[in-house]
Amino acid sequence: MNPVCDVAENYDQYFASQLYDQRYPRPNPSSFAIVAREIHEGRKKVLDFGCGNGRYAAPLLDQTDAKIVGCDISREAIDELSVRCARHVEAGQLRLVCGDLSVLINAMGRNENFDLAILMFGVLGHIFPRVLRQKTLATIRSLLRPGGRIVVTVPNAARRFLKQQTMAQHLVRKGHLEPGDILYERKADHVTVNMYYHLYSLEEFMRELEQQGFRLIQVGAESFLPESGIVKSTPLHWLDRTLTTIAPLRYAYGFLAVAETTPEIATIRAPRTTGPGLPG
Repeated sequence: MNPVCDVAENYDQYFASQLYDQRYPRPNPSSFAIVAREIHEGRKKVLDFGCGNGRYAAPLLDQTDAKIVGCDISREAIDELSVRCARHVEAGQLRLVCGDLSVLINAMGRNENFDLAILMFGVLGHIFPRVLRQKTLATIRSLLRPGGRIVVTVPNAARRFLKQQTMAQHLVRKGHLEPGDILYERKADHVTVNMYYHLYSLEEFMRELEQQGFRLIQVGAESFLPESGIVKSTPLHWLDRTLTTIAPLRYAYGFLAVAETTPEIATIRAPRTTGPGLPG
């Protein structure tokens, strides 16, 4: 079973057209703060899986002492990031890998592992099908040191692309897509980019992490307002922060989890559920 669109090809177009940068010129401030906190706590060797052209990697390199391996299936994104962060590449602070999980594994040293892995702004949801999402989480877990952590975000099916969810049902019935999958478009001027996404319920998201050997530490909202707004507007960002204190998590625009590797025999404890700042 193959997705109706080629994710790598369409992300090449997304980045080359500068449509991505127009929509998301900066990282989500709340999500960025969570990742930076993990690094400041000593998790300095970082895998940015689905790094794109460096929306998170570039400022993390400038503002922390992290050493980052950035991996993405888009050659256009990797090329942009290599230019954007040329001095970090030359200094050995950033290593770039263009390809999928198998390429990443082949690029790793025999005993090389990470303190922290990040999959930001729905990267996991762009992986098709479910079995490959599960394999991705399991493989990333194997690349983390004991006690290493993952920060991962996914889109909330209750808030995102409701019309597209209805339109995708016939493709699900025909077996072209799986339940929760959608196809959608991003447009600007003469550019139309066709995209694939898997949308999550909170329960599915937590279950998928636990089943792949992660202990959930904190689960909260990536944001309540659309990310394209809060990364461009400081007032919208602060409004979004306010919403995290009063709005139920089920209304989040996307979910964010911090989880830790744990032995198979470890007891999975219920996480705290909080807003984007995930205090504590």
